[in-house]
Amino acid sequence: MYEWKLNEIVDNGLCAKCGMCVVVCIKDLLTFEGVPKLKDECLRKGNGMCYDVCPRVSSGKYQIKIRENFKEEYYYAKSDIEGQDGGVVTAFLKYLLENKKIDGAIVVGDECWKPVSLVVQNAEDLLKTTKSKYTVSILDALKKAGEMGLEKVAVVGLPCQINGLRKLQYFPYLAKYDKKECKNKKLPKIEYLIGLFCTEKFEYDNMKEVLAKHEIDIAKVEKFDVKGGKLLAYINGEKKEFDLKDIEINKGCKICRDFDAEIADVSVGCVGSPDGYSTVIIRTEKGEEIKNAVELKEGVDLNEINKLKELKLNRFKKELGRRKENNEKVSFYWLADYGGVGKRADGNIFIRIRAKPAGWYSIDEVKEIMKLTEKYNGKVKLTNRGAFEIHNISPFDAEDMVLELAKKDFITGSEGPLVRATLACPGKGNCGSGLIDTTELCRSIEDRFKERPNTYKFKIAISGCPNKCVRPQIHDIGIVGVKYPIVNEENCNGCGRCADVCKVEAIHMKGKTSYTNYNACIGCGKCIAACPNEGRDVKEEGYMVYVGGKSGREVVEGISMKLMSVDEILNLIDKVMVVYNKHGKKPQRERLSAVMARIGKGKFLEEVKELMEKEKGKEKNN
Repeated sequence: MYEWKLNEIVDNGLCAKCGMCVVVCIKDLLTFEGVPKLKDECLRKGNGMCYDVCPRVSSGKYQIKIRENFKEEYYYAKSDIEGQDGGVVTAFLKYLLENKKIDGAIVVGDECWKPVSLVVQNAEDLLKTTKSKYTVSILDALKKAGEMGLEKVAVVGLPCQINGLRKLQYFPYLAKYDKKECKNKKLPKIEYLIGLFCTEKFEYDNMKEVLAKHEIDIAKVEKFDVKGGKLLAYINGEKKEFDLKDIEINKGCKICRDFDAEIADVSVGCVGSPDGYSTVIIRTEKGEEIKNAVELKEGVDLNEINKLKELKLNRFKKELGRRKENNEKVSFYWLADYGGVGKRADGNIFIRIRAKPAGWYSIDEVKEIMKLTEKYNGKVKLTNRGAFEIHNISPFDAEDMVLELAKKDFITGSEGPLVRATLACPGKGNCGSGLIDTTELCRSIEDRFKERPNTYKFKIAISGCPNKCVRPQIHDIGIVGVKYPIVNEENCNGCGRCADVCKVEAIHMKGKTSYTNYNACIGCGKCIAACPNEGRDVKEEGYMVYVGGKSGREVVEGISMKLMSVDEILNLIDKVMVVYNKHGKKPQRERLSAVMARIGKGKFLEEVKELMEKEKGKEKNN
């Protein structure tokens, strides 16, 4: 047997048998024979796309969800197409094909009920695939579609397959490297993901044997359905029932928690709707297009759906407990459903709590964090962004701790290619040098931008004065409170106190008047506060903002500009992100400073300025 990293999933009964690893292998080294297998030596030993796209290694759902903005709208429907439970999926695909939204659809056909992945390009061929299959299938037709030159496709799949396909869509944001090798396979762009409800998949050969014991030829079955713990087989209009316990399910299904394909564009299944209809869950903007294909009605029985979701979750928990008790392999793929959860070098978990605005915590909040840390035998690290990181948590306990933190209004996150927690100094009212209320500004920024997805990490810092204690000049966005002086000639008597306190020697005395060198003045405002005679007034106050700084492997100082209001700052941050994500080509590799350097700092900022002015124009018109 060849060495392959995914053997840790396959050999331990964790494989979902979705087939995504087979689809993405650039060298076509993988085959699917009940489970995926290497048919030749891999130079990487599986340390590549096949591993990183696997939904049983990591779900990747948190990073996917913040980019897709999923919702849940429940309806039921049927079409005029003959098919399983109303033919809704077929009708939607027909609409997409006829309206040139896609070049083809990846669906599952069958040979004597054994699922076969197919590429469909017209409505007639669609009608041949309308039956529901309950055994293992893989989406290898996605490769065929690419070879055929198809550019845009819709894919119909089970929850595990939808998870793998979403990971493929957002691959660079999850794996931290580009899928260049996959581009060579000419895989088409996946425009629509249609998920099917699924409690489990059955092993085809076993299902065939069970039917044979009852003298039923699987080739003569007209329709299969699953209801009330029974497999229903229809032959010549007659219904036959079989106990699902007698049919072998895929081992990997026991560790699955997703019943209704929760990250599809639209999910479809018969549960919760009247006989002859399908339940339809619209989750994204693209999913909304199903409204053009079928008439949707409200009134889905959510209790029925929740029963099966709970059944699947309970089976998952039972299997997890069994594996824990027997010390069997568990991948903990579902921890990637949550933000701020990461794996430590020792195999345990750390959980990062997003810092409260400006890093201020109440006594009660600190007590709650300590209480949970003690409960789960963790240890605390305070990050340099004012966040609590709870370390040494058992992966078996990590999800429970995250959910308990959420109940106490703590957000876990601030990790990955998104806006990290805003760093801020104590600011005005807390520090003698503070010129601005850093906490209030921090709160405004957090309210609008927290966890907002970006090409790469995006860091913001606020300094209450030009002392720049939090290093704002080497952040993607750095904000500094400034206050510039002007002499009040009537009150100034030339005592020189202002010059004494000026640390940059920007003030000199001439006769009975002080003068400021504005080329040297940094706007700290110390001279204004220190004058015993009210001989210095405020000439200008506001914010010095830095754009495009960074630290780390390479230190870059941002470009500075003056802004006068919080609204301007929020507008600037928003538009910088818009332009950054428009031009960013290397997710998880290219920081804002690199994008600005590549396209030209002047050109970048000019584009930001144009967008800001458009925003101001809209506000005036309103």
